Amino acid sequence: MSGKDKIHFMFLDLDNFKTVNDVYGHKSGDELLIATGRLLQECVPEAVAVRLGGDEFVMMLFGEKSREELAGAAGRILEQMRRQGKEMDFFTVVSMSIGVVWNAFYDTDLEQLLSQSDAAMYEAKQNGKGCYMFYNDLEEKFLLEKQMEEHAQQALRTGEFVVRYQPVLHMISSKIEHTQACVFWQRDEKTVWETKDFRPLFERKNFSKEIDLYVFEAVCKDLQRFHQEGRMHDKVSVQLSRQLFLDEGLGQRLLETMARYGVEPHELELALEEKAISSRGVEKLIDSMTALKNLGFSLALIHFGEDFSSFRYLRKLPVDSLKFEETYLKENLLNPKGRQIIKTLIRLGKDLKLLLVAEGLIEKDEVVFLSSCGCDAAAGEFYSEIMPLDEYLDYTKKQAAQKERRAAFRFLDGLSDEDGTMTGEIVGEGVALVHGISDLWGGVHFPGGEVGQNLICLPGSLFPGNSYTLTMWIRTDAGNDWTSVIYMRYLDGFASLVPYLGDGQSIYRICEDTDMNNGWHDTFCRAAAFHQWCFLAVTYDAFSESVCYYFNGRKARYRVDVPTMLACRQVMFGGDPFQKSYQGTVSALVVYDNVKTSEEIQAMYDSYLEEPGFCGDRESFWMEVN
Repeated sequence: MSGKDKIHFMFLDLDNFKTVNDVYGHKSGDELLIATGRLLQECVPEAVAVRLGGDEFVMMLFGEKSREELAGAAGRILEQMRRQGKEMDFFTVVSMSIGVVWNAFYDTDLEQLLSQSDAAMYEAKQNGKGCYMFYNDLEEKFLLEKQMEEHAQQALRTGEFVVRYQPVLHMISSKIEHTQACVFWQRDEKTVWETKDFRPLFERKNFSKEIDLYVFEAVCKDLQRFHQEGRMHDKVSVQLSRQLFLDEGLGQRLLETMARYGVEPHELELALEEKAISSRGVEKLIDSMTALKNLGFSLALIHFGEDFSSFRYLRKLPVDSLKFEETYLKENLLNPKGRQIIKTLIRLGKDLKLLLVAEGLIEKDEVVFLSSCGCDAAAGEFYSEIMPLDEYLDYTKKQAAQKERRAAFRFLDGLSDEDGTMTGEIVGEGVALVHGISDLWGGVHFPGGEVGQNLICLPGSLFPGNSYTLTMWIRTDAGNDWTSVIYMRYLDGFASLVPYLGDGQSIYRICEDTDMNNGWHDTFCRAAAFHQWCFLAVTYDAFSESVCYYFNGRKARYRVDVPTMLACRQVMFGGDPFQKSYQGTVSALVVYDNVKTSEEIQAMYDSYLEEPGFCGDRESFWMEVN
């Protein structure tokens, strides 16, 4: 053949071959390799097929071939591979990723063909495995990667890599949970590459260790600035490569860097991609992670859901948090089965006592659903853009300036809150101060009565903002259906907490005046027992327009798409304008101007149980069993 004749090259790699070896044994792995070699010859008999080693094969075809012929050959191979996996009774999905170079000249250097087809195969794996990619379609991308590779070292020396920050917010309270360090390559004034644009290349070329250490030091330097300004900050999450985690001297190297800037391990979270768990040497990787954990670092597994290679080792991985991969989340949130999978994974993470973080959230629907499933924290454009350090400092200053407002009524010697800023006014008669839930809290006994009578009026300023947390202890003497224990009148609607409906339920209701047909937004829970102290808590988050209803410290119900009521004008305590007044005792009425988390509500309940003179009962059957 002459140099002008055509050659076509395929680089083929078995997907999940390591899993087959680990789960079914090396004998099954060898049988799969032999069957694969036979399958390749049967699917494309005119090709020369060679096993390179391990789970990699190459195929060469000669002469004039159309692109469609090459695509058809690759498609047949993929279809037969899927069938072969089923015939061999593998539970693991057996597939193949294929990189194709089409229409090369016969005298093209063999190493170049191998490199190009290997690069296309890698793209196929990145595209979800079990597919093929043509190098010809990716040539522009690979030329850009070549440019990146040639300039990477110089860019590191000249400071073209810049670190910016994005807050990770708690999905219930909207408080900063921690901060993510994000890396950008500022090539010139017009060209800025994100981490996802260059990190895969750097990992393939073993340059990720250098860039990760550079970023780690930059973050420590920025943390020093927090210290110098006397500012409190949350921990910062920094991604490190698998190669760096496996470096036996990593811990000492990180400590030395931190010492130069006065940073402590508890201020940092070290993040590892889930796909790093799929390679060999996992036990060594786990040992390295454990050593770093023992030094005081927090650890996170990021891009969870990318290939679920970590599942086998989850019980061993010493991680503190799981961060769901953005694309995996978006794909699964599109259909009911996918949503059920996400719910199950969140439940699993909760059972493992891990912090669960959703990345890349943009839409409100995503936030509402994940929050309702119990996801702890999230990051993305819905909450905040990625910011340079100075902007992020301003952002954290504004967050810190939002001091919590708490109105607590102890009812020990009057109807004023503990700060004396607001006082209740009795309407009717028979309302009396009595002993409350403990020696630290008094109570108010309401005798019941006609509509609008024998209750307490409080100012609307008790609920100054759109989001809030309402907590109280109640002991109901008698059940009047639909009677409110507290009622808030707003500009265009009302909210009320009804402890007894007559059918074994209680309700937190928000109602819009402007929509009499669909304006009832009810969150149901079980009814409060008669003659027994019960701790009720309700949170409303105007950010996600959601209600959480808690009973004796535990979240009982969650509802979304509940409209925000604006401008609270009046609060009626012990009754409402529609039903007979409440009959029973209320103690420890506390209202916060922010949204408390499930953990904080549970902690409140537990703290009451430890107070001197506590006279309620601990509801043990709601407690978790260890």
